[in-house]
Amino acid sequence: MMTVDDVREKLRKAVEAAGNEAAWARTHGVSRANVNMTLNGKREPGGRILEVLGLERVVQYRVKRR
Repeated sequence: MMTVDDVREKLRKAVEAAGNEAAWARTHGVSRANVNMTLNGKREPGGRILEVLGLERVVQYRVKRR
């Protein structure tokens, strides 16, 4: 499993490989603002970004520790 910080790091590396946020966003049909807000923690990684990165969101529950 990955944390949201792990996802942001994966996105950050993909953006660096593309050259910049605008290039990555344009290539993958995502707004540059969405990429920027995701990288800066102002938005959770959304559907298209997760799809491009080959990820999916999974919700987990566990027994509360006492």
